[in-house]
Amino acid sequence: MATRGDLIGLIKTFLLPCLIGAAGGFVFDRAGLPAAWMSGSLVAVSIAAFAGLNVRVPGPVSPAIFLLLGTVMGSAVTPETLRLALSWPISMGGLLVLVPAIIGGITFYLTRVEGFDRSTAFYGSIPGAMNYVMALTIGSKADARAVVVVQSFRLVLLVAALPSFLALAGLGASLPRPVPAATSAAWFDYPLMATLAISCGLGMERLRVPGGATVGAMLASAVLHATGLVTSLVPQPLVLAAFIVMGVLIAARFAGTSLVELRQMLRPSIGAFLVGTAVTVVVAAIVARLAGLPVGKVILAYAPGGIEAMAILAFVLDMDPAFVGAHHIVRFVGIAMLLPLVARIVLGPADRV
Repeated sequence: MATRGDLIGLIKTFLLPCLIGAAGGFVFDRAGLPAAWMSGSLVAVSIAAFAGLNVRVPGPVSPAIFLLLGTVMGSAVTPETLRLALSWPISMGGLLVLVPAIIGGITFYLTRVEGFDRSTAFYGSIPGAMNYVMALTIGSKADARAVVVVQSFRLVLLVAALPSFLALAGLGASLPRPVPAATSAAWFDYPLMATLAISCGLGMERLRVPGGATVGAMLASAVLHATGLVTSLVPQPLVLAAFIVMGVLIAARFAGTSLVELRQMLRPSIGAFLVGTAVTVVVAAIVARLAGLPVGKVILAYAPGGIEAMAILAFVLDMDPAFVGAHHIVRFVGIAMLLPLVARIVLGPADRV
């Protein structure tokens, strides 16, 4: 049974950050910025976290938000999405060039310019798969705190800056995609969506599929909407709330990071982000030309961020979340399978503690 102290703690560490995130999202939305509600929430709560606000997200909230957002993204899948899937093998092949190029570029920068030791630079360079990377980092000689900050800062910058970069470069929507309004629903639409999304999402989680809750819910929703079994959409206020909480979830990575640590890691983090982004844009431009795909969509599919965050950005920017999510899953699986071997080859067996 929850005590008064638990309730006060929940208000201070979660509900207050959500209110701050909502204010940030509102400001970004009024400014006409892309992906406003998630990126605005992220920026506002990150600033509050660095200023000393304790941000903690209750355990059950994360999977619930991932299930909800997966359901929302699945509603964007159409028969045209399936037709365009024929071009995916070319862009999937580009990952074989992209991932080593990002790792090599960031590792070189962090060691030669910032003076990081080789192990810390290597683990800080891995694109995405942060939880898995941290599990390996803890058992190595790398500075785990530095790896966390570099990896987290890169994700924050991607979510906060990438939508505007794509819009300014003419590679994405010039205006934020409006959150779809709910249509009149048949009585069974929402129960059916909820049942299948939860079942598939939790099933994927049990199978340890990367981003399982989001991916499973998205697949279930995609099948329902693509076949016409369900035509209604998730109510707009619920979607906006999910975007706001997603921003809080990402910002919570900085909980406990002091301003002193931030100042020390700011330049390396921004530098690593810029190197990784430059490599991503170059490889994406080449692959997009070869495959006949929009450059902006390929950049999102290749961006070194988490599966959930990048797929959500793709949905908000109207850039085929199924395509983006599939590429991030393939990248994650490849990293999970090969990273221990690559780390042993690059760093040597003496790196393990």
